[in-house]
Amino acid sequence: MNTILKFAFILFLVNLAAASILATTYNITKPKIEEQIRMAQAEALKQVMPEEVADRIEPVEKDGVVQYWKAFKGKSSQLNGYVFIVKKYGYSSVIETMVGIKKDGTVIGLRVISQNETPGLGVKVADISFIKQFINRNVSELELSKNNINAVAGATISSRAFLDSVKSSSMEMLKNKNE
Repeated sequence: MNTILKFAFILFLVNLAAASILATTYNITKPKIEEQIRMAQAEALKQVMPEEVADRIEPVEKDGVVQYWKAFKGKSSQLNGYVFIVKKYGYSSVIETMVGIKKDGTVIGLRVISQNETPGLGVKVADISFIKQFINRNVSELELSKNNINAVAGATISSRAFLDSVKSSSMEMLKNKNE
């Protein structure tokens, strides 16, 4: 009985030390990770909302959390477009995408922020060859078909999830902002 208590105590100490090391590492790296996320988001904002469309992007927050961004050109108060993040489950993971649209619904930029789709297949939704099919098209016209948006071969579920998230969220954004 004494031996069991001794081993249990040693196991407890080892786990306590491991948990303490993990907590310390997390607290040290958390600000660096958050800064990397902010930098990646700033880069994505520039990519999905080119300067020729808008050079000033202002966040719209609710309860301290950015909901979307409004895009303006110069000092003008005239709205040129929106940037927002959409998420939808694909074949094997959530596909998180930043979308830039003009106020008339024309897609001007897309960037996949995160996804863990099947390597070699679903991951191709992040490829420029797939994404460029959406650029300069109105969101109301986006469909998977031979004459519109071609799905990634072997990754129809991921392609459809990507398209549906972009289309439905864009339509909702335009509808809510025009009311």
